[in-house]
Amino acid sequence: MTYTVRGLVNSIASQLVRAFPDYPVYDSPTQQGTTYPCFFVFLMPSSITDQIDGWDKRDTAFDIVFVQARNTPNAYAQIHGVADALDELMDTVEYTADGESVPLHTHEREWSIEDQELHYKLHIKQRVAKAIRRNPMQEEETNVETKEP
Repeated sequence: MTYTVRGLVNSIASQLVRAFPDYPVYDSPTQQGTTYPCFFVFLMPSSITDQIDGWDKRDTAFDIVFVQARNTPNAYAQIHGVADALDELMDTVEYTADGESVPLHTHEREWSIEDQELHYKLHIKQRVAKAIRRNPMQEEETNVETKEP
């Protein structure tokens, strides 16, 4: 299975679409024709830490932003309802790639309301195998002498 940031964004978006079918999900605020209420999935600063035996520890952070039209009646009640639903929904993210699917646990989930928008932040911490790059210069060369009988 190939582990990519784009795959994580797509998996989060798919999970949001299944849970909130009436709300579109975008990955860029500059898309034309944005329909409200909607979600945006933003990649936040992330890190990669070397591990032993050809592994990396990837900590990928996301900000899922729920946006609705300004001055909507009961706006905060709707935001709190979405936050409650995201608390349950985002406990794991069903990551799908190469025809396989695996649940990834999320960490450090928190939400806040800023300027009438819900910001639901989470981290996905995963150990991933490094791509094996063969370096022919590091292989030992052995000369085998053959004798004729």
